Amino acid sequence: MVESYRLKDSDICFSRMALGTWGYSGAEVWGKNDDEVSIRTINEAIDNGITVFDSSPRYGDGKAEEVLGKAVRNRRSEVVICTKVRLPHRDEIIASCNESLKRLGTDYIDIFQVHWPFRDVPMEETLGAYEELKRAGKIREIGVCNFGPGCIDASKGHRIVTNQLPYSLIWRLIEKNGTLDKSIAAGMTIWAYVPLAQGLLTGKFHCVDDVPLGRRNSRFYSSSWKQGRHTDSGFEDIIFPFLARLGEVSAESGYSMVELAFGFLKAQKAVSSILVGCRNPEQLRMNLKAFEKRIPDDVIEHITELSEPLKERMGMNADLWENGDGGKGRIY
Repeated sequence: MVESYRLKDSDICFSRMALGTWGYSGAEVWGKNDDEVSIRTINEAIDNGITVFDSSPRYGDGKAEEVLGKAVRNRRSEVVICTKVRLPHRDEIIASCNESLKRLGTDYIDIFQVHWPFRDVPMEETLGAYEELKRAGKIREIGVCNFGPGCIDASKGHRIVTNQLPYSLIWRLIEKNGTLDKSIAAGMTIWAYVPLAQGLLTGKFHCVDDVPLGRRNSRFYSSSWKQGRHTDSGFEDIIFPFLARLGEVSAESGYSMVELAFGFLKAQKAVSSILVGCRNPEQLRMNLKAFEKRIPDDVIEHITELSEPLKERMGMNADLWENGDGGKGRIY
């Protein structure tokens, strides 16, 4: 069973593993997923101690929220529903929340998150709308995603319980740019997303040609593939040699690459939960088995050392998707 902990000074029990719902949306990057399979996966997750489910109106134009709502309709008290809004203004945020509530089939959202920060809108306007929703009883707590040091500073005085960030053995930039330390100081739980680097840390992909074209949309890969929003040259030349070495460590140690990837994040004291995507019960069971594995400290130290050159090479921009604004991206 996945362990849970009490989130900050609230009555929300947050599981150490959380389940993302983007894969249930039919989004092009993942492809179609049978709704009944998605619903079975969600319910099996609950049966195994996963209480936290993450969604967004942007996942399939609300389809992911609808599927999640159907899955937990008779188990609402057992789960923590987290969704987001990628709009900065008060009226947009209020409307989006109301629409999400309808799709989810619930009268409250446990954690309502700012999906991405907006530089040109005062933080007070955005977070003020969230606090208005909290006073109205429509949300229980406020969370954020992709908040870097500047955003964290700008949000002082507001109660924020979670900061959802891209973090993995390959992508450790929040350690470099102050995001990790400032989140901790602000009392925000670090919630790691893309923990398996979109499949790179599963051992399936040995070279860039093995990666489906549609998944080459992050800054892991060169913009020459024309799949993402960034204009970087990517890091393929260093990522795949690292994966080959990690595969050797996996073979030598007897731990799978997925077990090593989860073990690295579980060893980070700042990380309180890891967000995974499982499209069917079989994938869920494999992830649960890997998540529950205890990796020895010396192995964790070894793979952490192996990944140091990636961290040093990749710079300070922790945004996995964009390199705009002078290389700062949107995690600022």
